[in-house]
Parts: sequence; structure tokens; C-alpha cells
Amino acid sequence: NMEAAEVLEIAARGEDGKHQFKENATNAQSLSEELVAFSNLGGGRLLIGLDDSGTVLGLNSDEVRRLNQLISNVSTQNVHH
Repeated sequence: NMEAAEVLEIAARGEDGKHQFKENATNAQSLSEELVAFSNLGGGRLLIGLDDSGTVLGLNSDEVRRLNQLISNVSTQNVHH
């Protein structure tokens, strides 16, 4: 798990090849493309709940549960090696 200080440090540096920010994720195809791109580049972190400028917007508990399910579904159904 990432600590809050680490998230804030990454947010302050901004997006780069290893760190991408999304306010939220609802599109399975788009999310699977992000995950595959990171995989092809040797890894990375997708931080959901931050806008493009690195401002922490956060997610409520319902959004976290929905995202956990979406990520699980995308990982098993859309991402193949």
C-alpha cells in the first residue's frame, strides 16, 4: 500500500511514463489499455482520484468498491499475456 505522503509526492511531480493520473475510471476498454501499456513498459502506477494537474480529488467508499470490481474484471477479461 502507498502512504499518503508518497501519493502527494508523486502528485507534486506530475504524470510521467511510470505514473498516470485519472479522476475516475468507468471505461473497461480504456482501463485495460492503460494497464497493458504499463505492462509493456515494465510497470507503472495508475493513480485514480487525481486530476491531470495532480490535485487529489479522492474517491468515496462506493467508488472504491466499484473500481476494485472493474479492475478485477478488466484484469481477467481484457488483459492477456
